[in-house]
Amino acid sequence: MSEKRTFTRIETIEQVHVDILKASNEKVDGKIRYEGLLKDVSSNGIRLHGKHRLEKDAQLDLLVEFESNHSQYQLTANVMWVTETTENEFIAGLELDGDKTTDLESWQKRFT
Repeated sequence: MSEKRTFTRIETIEQVHVDILKASNEKVDGKIRYEGLLKDVSSNGIRLHGKHRLEKDAQLDLLVEFESNHSQYQLTANVMWVTETTENEFIAGLELDGDKTTDLESWQKRFT
């Protein structure tokens, strides 16, 4: 897989809970809780591993909570790519939307 990010990647493995509050490609009644591992991040992107399939090109409103310290970030992201693993899990590349993301500045301070 070729590197396409324009921002520095920070390698990390952290347990996160991602609540998908809204998705452009499906009706979300309530919220979808997506529990998985955050494998690496940048100030404008996330590579997320977990059991819920995200659809490529979907726009998502997310609430990301880190299990270690319960910090939360309300973010908007575009699903850039999705891959299924041999363990029936999914890896998704999310690009954060700077125009719509409410906690992007706090996110960038944490991961810059």
